[in-house]
Amino acid sequence: MKKFGTRVAALGLCLAMGATLSTGAFADVAAKPSTHKVTVNGEATEIQGYNIDGANYFKVRDLAEAIDMGLTWDAGTSTVGLETDKSYKVSDTQLLTGNWAPATRARIQSVIDEWANKGRYVVFDFDNTSVIFDVQEALLMYQISNLRFKFTPEQVKGILETGIESDQIDAVMGKTVDGADVKASALIADLTADYTWLYNNYEGLAGDKDLTYIHASNQYQDFEAKIRFMYDNMGDTFGHAVSYPWVTYLFTGMTPAEVQEMATESHKYWSTYGRYASEVVTSPLEMPGEAGVVSTSYITGVTFTDELRDLYQTLMANGIDVYIVSASPIDTILAANKSMGYGVPEDQVFAMQNKLGEDGTYINEYNYDWGGEGKYAQTQGEGKSTIITNFIAPKYDGAGPLMVFGDSAGDMNMMTDWMEAGDTELGVIFNRYRKPSSDPLTWEASVEASEHIGEADARFVLQGRDENNGCLRPSEYSIMLGDTEEVLVRPAPTE
Repeated sequence: MKKFGTRVAALGLCLAMGATLSTGAFADVAAKPSTHKVTVNGEATEIQGYNIDGANYFKVRDLAEAIDMGLTWDAGTSTVGLETDKSYKVSDTQLLTGNWAPATRARIQSVIDEWANKGRYVVFDFDNTSVIFDVQEALLMYQISNLRFKFTPEQVKGILETGIESDQIDAVMGKTVDGADVKASALIADLTADYTWLYNNYEGLAGDKDLTYIHASNQYQDFEAKIRFMYDNMGDTFGHAVSYPWVTYLFTGMTPAEVQEMATESHKYWSTYGRYASEVVTSPLEMPGEAGVVSTSYITGVTFTDELRDLYQTLMANGIDVYIVSASPIDTILAANKSMGYGVPEDQVFAMQNKLGEDGTYINEYNYDWGGEGKYAQTQGEGKSTIITNFIAPKYDGAGPLMVFGDSAGDMNMMTDWMEAGDTELGVIFNRYRKPSSDPLTWEASVEASEHIGEADARFVLQGRDENNGCLRPSEYSIMLGDTEEVLVRPAPTE
């Protein structure tokens, strides 16, 4: 077995574009995307390279997978091993170290060791848990930017109104940049007019103008800002039951294969974007429309973390089944699962699902009947526990999950519903510094986790992340986007 020491091992830990390394000779050196390509037996691969101080580097795990070579990690000596006589396998019984908080890693490993090969399962959320940031929100911006839509101007109004009751159509969804009320009906009217123009002019739809021309138009800039503004304010205005599936209705007219293809493109685009930041979009002053001028923001960049892919594989290698239950659309998650290397069996992935029309394309209606009449649920909040109860637990004599991994209120039901019964031993919370006012359940669990760091029987553990560099941190503390100081949990609210 050929072994490589910690300098090489460090290259696999946190190399999101724009990140810096802090190990030995690489201290505080920026890592940028490399244009160099790798071929294996004369065939091109999709391995991402990194240029560090003028030299090109590749992750050891990526090279091992491409040439089908065994990969090991010895935590005691901080050594990566490449075994030329074995096939690629991320891990066997031990997690590769990566940027896990030591106590969090130890607690996860102890549960794996205790329950290996005993017929148990774990459940992961996806957005902001298995990946840093939100793949569907990233896909929305990718879809808008590339105008990847299949519906006609005549369908727009009905699609945008889906789930909104007729007596709520004039509900106020926020404020303009001047402080005026923005009504849902006004947004929908402006978006319908914008989309009609875009549809008739963009060469990818029914027109003859290219994207460069389209992007410079007021109609595109109005459409981009207002559809994102509407998405951002759906939940607060109409509730999560309306807002979560709403974005999936923009797939109307597409086949599942088309959505997965688009999602794969988006995942690869944003994972190599090279910058994690909050970008502001504002509709044109010259074109206020009925709604007025609005402004909103979105986050650039997505990281499909090595640590989570390692964990998935380690669990499966130890005979612990892995399930994903996500509030993003099913095709978005399936595309990430397949293209970004998570490797969970497709029938163990549950997410938002719309109905298909007779022509095999999506319609703007949620599919509560998938898997049996009325058995499916929206895969958020209580619905995640419903999915586990109806589709997963029956395979395990009705038992709940051994561990649940999540980040926010939408995951707390499935994280806690089976704890009292003793089925769920551990809840792993990816630390997004949640507010007690808006997410009290996650905040309370995070406080408990912070008070029991390192304890062998902790019910909850925290895992920190650095949002500016798109990577996990070897700590329970997180660094939030745009900030430099690390944070653990917010203080209790004062009366």
